[in-house]
Amino acid sequence: MGLLLAAGALTVMTATLAPLLDERQITNVALLYLLATLAAAAVWGYRVGMFTAVAADIFVNFFFIPPLHRLTVARPENLITLVLFLAVAGVGALMLSRFRDQVVRANSRDAETTILLNASRELVRGSTPRIATDRLCEVVGRAFHARGCAILSGEPLTVAGSTVDSPSVAPPTREESAVALQAMSSGEIVRLRETAAASSGQAMVRATFVPLPGGVRGVLRLLGPLEAPRGVDSDRLLGALADEASLALVRASLAREAGRAEALTRAEEFKSVLLSSVSHDLRSPLTAIKASVTSIRDSSVQWSQEDIDAFLETIESQTDRLSRTVSNLLEMSRLESGVTAHLEPINLAHVVEEAKLATLAVTSDRVLQLGVPESQWVRADYGLLLQAIINLVENAAKYSSPGRPIAVDSESRRWRVFLRIRDDGPGIPESDLPHIFEKFYRGSRVGAVKGTGLGLALVKAMVETCGGTITVESSKAGTVFEISLAPAAALPPPSQS
Repeated sequence: MGLLLAAGALTVMTATLAPLLDERQITNVALLYLLATLAAAAVWGYRVGMFTAVAADIFVNFFFIPPLHRLTVARPENLITLVLFLAVAGVGALMLSRFRDQVVRANSRDAETTILLNASRELVRGSTPRIATDRLCEVVGRAFHARGCAILSGEPLTVAGSTVDSPSVAPPTREESAVALQAMSSGEIVRLRETAAASSGQAMVRATFVPLPGGVRGVLRLLGPLEAPRGVDSDRLLGALADEASLALVRASLAREAGRAEALTRAEEFKSVLLSSVSHDLRSPLTAIKASVTSIRDSSVQWSQEDIDAFLETIESQTDRLSRTVSNLLEMSRLESGVTAHLEPINLAHVVEEAKLATLAVTSDRVLQLGVPESQWVRADYGLLLQAIINLVENAAKYSSPGRPIAVDSESRRWRVFLRIRDDGPGIPESDLPHIFEKFYRGSRVGAVKGTGLGLALVKAMVETCGGTITVESSKAGTVFEISLAPAAALPPPSQS
């Protein structure tokens, strides 16, 4: 293309200048043709520049130096002019072509560096290993204008990261797996071509598989024909991006190992705290039950009916206490293992009313004031929210002044629904407030109230599983627990047949 355009430009220039200029303006003519030669070398390189220089020298000799329309030269000074023109044009073309090559190489290095920098940046910014690998695939796909990109790893090969298009997300076919294994075994880039295109001579690339280095089992799969940035060695750049993909998979493996180690550490810590914090709460009711049963079965003592009833009441109350402790432990374990909440529109007034009925045993000596409107709907898990409210009401009954009312009300503000449980007890000490929702933490004013310190930790876990938050404010006038939940539209009335 450069040769054709250069020849066309010289032809047009000669046709324009030949009728207007002659031997007397040979210097101007030579400068114009030199300018055309340098322009051709700067745009298309040395070979096109030298072709233009030789062609321009011939055109100047044939159309502007006597005898015209011949390649002979009548005067020696004109021959010297032609020789000098060719030498200057050749040197200028060589220098400009080298400068052009340096610019192209610099631009290609800049493009390659930018792509690798973007890949490294996305790996660092990814909050999780899967997000990092997905973003890396996006960078690779954009760099090569591919239809999609995916990182395949494991045994068998599965998608460890990909762009969002369906072909990239899909697992590899049997044919792709075979080609990927070939790339991994050879350590070289392998291209899968369309069968029909290959038979017709087109040999269109359907997918490119780049093996991952560093002993990582996997490949980088790019879909469709690839188009690397101008001047960039595509295979070298693919190899560098495969290095980044390999680092991403190593990072994911290390993250999984760290997660397992952290889970084991947390399990050990939980077991230690459990044994130290709950041993008394488990042993005490068992001891009381054992003593009551032993006393009843002691035939050497004639117990009255009142004594037997007292023993049975002790057995019942301590069994309830033991059951609550075990239930709280199981519920906390279930929530920490990642229970899936069923979020749905819930009438908040109905949940609070059911919580009132469930807590009648502990609130029988006081008034439970409800201030939740019937029109208040929230989005939450019904069972988890109900249990959280029950725990808070029972907690208020335990630690507030006997006989005093407990208030439950709600309001909407700033696109959230706030449910408050109030009591007028002595309040929570300021030093206890930062730790009030921690597992097994019991405040400094618990007194004779029995418990494991799991109630409020369970409430916090339940509320957060429902997508909400919980806060506490306390003073000498009482304590207020506030639950923030997302609002929801009321369910439509059931259709009547």
